[in-house]
Amino acid sequence: MARNKVTRAPDGSRGPIHVALFDSSTLLGKGVKSHLERRKFPLGSIRLFDTGAIEEGGNLSEFAGEAMLAVRPVLAELDPVDLVFYCGPSGTGDEYLDWPSRGHFTAIDLTLAANRRRGVPVVNAAVNPELLHRHRGVLASPHPIAQFLSTLLAPLARRLPVTEAVSLVLQPASEAGEQGLEELYRQTVGVLNFTEVPREQFGRVLAFNLLPYAPGTTGGISEEEIGREVAAILGTRSFPQAVRVLQVPVFHCHSFLCRVRLGAPAETSRIREILAEESSISIRDSPQGATPAELAGAEKIVVGEIRPDTSVPHAFWVWGITDNLATGVALNAVRMAEVLLDSGTLGKEESA
Repeated sequence: MARNKVTRAPDGSRGPIHVALFDSSTLLGKGVKSHLERRKFPLGSIRLFDTGAIEEGGNLSEFAGEAMLAVRPVLAELDPVDLVFYCGPSGTGDEYLDWPSRGHFTAIDLTLAANRRRGVPVVNAAVNPELLHRHRGVLASPHPIAQFLSTLLAPLARRLPVTEAVSLVLQPASEAGEQGLEELYRQTVGVLNFTEVPREQFGRVLAFNLLPYAPGTTGGISEEEIGREVAAILGTRSFPQAVRVLQVPVFHCHSFLCRVRLGAPAETSRIREILAEESSISIRDSPQGATPAELAGAEKIVVGEIRPDTSVPHAFWVWGITDNLATGVALNAVRMAEVLLDSGTLGKEESA
């Protein structure tokens, strides 16, 4: 009978982990690679795969400055792997969700394919990391919007009687990957030059425009489902909330305006104090505020303004910016891996 056994070095520390990345050249894949390197995750080896590779021998990629080939994934080639990150476009992980049980490894899905699967934990490592302990198989990283909203709301819900939250989120083109960035650039040039513009990614002209949220571009997850995902992450501290999303002509960084209503009076300074204690949040309360252009690449959720809503009792407006690639689901996925590592979950099955 086989059992899970964690390999450890003679000094008792966790042995190196063998990792694979699917779609390692996407924006999410690049983010995961960057965080693995910068946080010094104990890699025994790393393998790169590209689910869309058509060139014989694979596509050229890199890790830590070293050139590597990313080939199409084959289950048999994952035999030595302990942990896999699915980093492809929305929904593309669906084909591979049964591979962890067949290949006896753990997978963290960033494609949103696993988020609706029964029995698959959706984990924000800053809010509900306990769901990771001893869980093997597939794990889901939250929708990017659910990721930062749950990170923002969780510390408030732990310390204050939050009764409602209403959030307006401005979604950047980078949420559609490099193709989205390229299309917004080409649309901007085309509009300025009065020429035809591409519409493959957004379906309409986004440049100098605002578009209603299109769930089809984010794995089919609706605004209502994003709100329910936030509630699920918050667990017993959940409360009624609404989420509305606008696609805006910004290259990087989500912006959000969240109205939080409390069941009792509280000072603005108390809201600021609670949020400042969260390691994933930075307070930048200045007359200039916070904008996406200035904060691209920032590795925290930056709260630029907190002020009372005088039209509603015990309510506050919170304005903030977050770069999903720098501090969102890519970083969350690596933090999830670190929790799995610390809990002794990672490691191949070995004979007793």
